[in-house]
Amino acid sequence: MYKSALMDIFAVVADPTRRRMIDMLVGGELPAGAFVAAFPGVTQPAISQHLKVLRDAGVVTVRADRQRRIYDLVPDALEPLRDWVTPLVPVAGAAKSEMVESVEHPPIKPRARPKPKPAVEPELTLDLFG
Repeated sequence: MYKSALMDIFAVVADPTRRRMIDMLVGGELPAGAFVAAFPGVTQPAISQHLKVLRDAGVVTVRADRQRRIYDLVPDALEPLRDWVTPLVPVAGAAKSEMVESVEHPPIKPRARPKPKPAVEPELTLDLFG
């Protein structure tokens, strides 16, 4: 069950529009119209579909308020994701630290110096008759 819930939550948060909707709800509940206004390039039916995915995954709840539908985050709905990521943070932090260290202080390699050319000794000639 845990693995299935984790995979489901990954599928839900994989979409950038849904992630932004979740971010919007961190501040408190919002009417559906707020999402339509926040995503001018996204149609109202597409917004409704994203909200349905969030609702079906148990990430948000919805309640009717006269003619409006009000959405709110479910406390701890993203807990499976947090539980999976938390143990990885120290590992990722250590790897990042090593990477930054290697960039800030790269190992010093000795320069390859060209080998000096052997000096050519002048040819000795004997001028016996000269």
